[in-house]
Amino acid sequence: MRDSFRGRTAGGLFILTFFCLGSVWAQAPGQIGSKLGFVSGLDVLYGTQSGQQEIAKVQAFMEEKQKEYDAQRMALVQLRERFETQQLTLNAQTRAQMQRDIEVDDRSLIRFQEDTQVEITRRRDEIFAAEDGKIQNIINDYAQENGFAVIFLRNETQIYVDLSLDITPDIIRVYDERFPVASAATPSTDP
Repeated sequence: MRDSFRGRTAGGLFILTFFCLGSVWAQAPGQIGSKLGFVSGLDVLYGTQSGQQEIAKVQAFMEEKQKEYDAQRMALVQLRERFETQQLTLNAQTRAQMQRDIEVDDRSLIRFQEDTQVEITRRRDEIFAAEDGKIQNIINDYAQENGFAVIFLRNETQIYVDLSLDITPDIIRVYDERFPVASAATPSTDP
């Protein structure tokens, strides 16, 4: 699932990098820090409590839809098997009806897959839209507070980055501090 999120986040996080660069460069002369850092936006999303919670919801939705798909596919397989074993003994009208039923069920299964993928994409996009602005603000504030001249988005195009330059864990920590996830309500002990 992480790889499927990667394609969706690349554009937004690319913009995030330049947003942070612009805000750091927009500081008054002499305030620009001398540090260089890298952050993995996808790891921030997966590492925050909020991100984990939201991604778990999408994962649960995907698992539910997978079960529905499997049930529909199994029904179609059984219909095809029944048709294969009975087609020679069926009258022409019944045989034609079973073939139409198979075609309808096949199209229905394809539509189900397409509709499910659209819904998964919509839900992922909602997560990114909700989290992207928060992450941008945290990185911007972190850069200014800690004297960073530039923070780059860490991705697979960098062959090597010294781990001491990776501020991802710091961004996750700050994010979780600013946006704590409400824990499940505990039962009241009052009589």
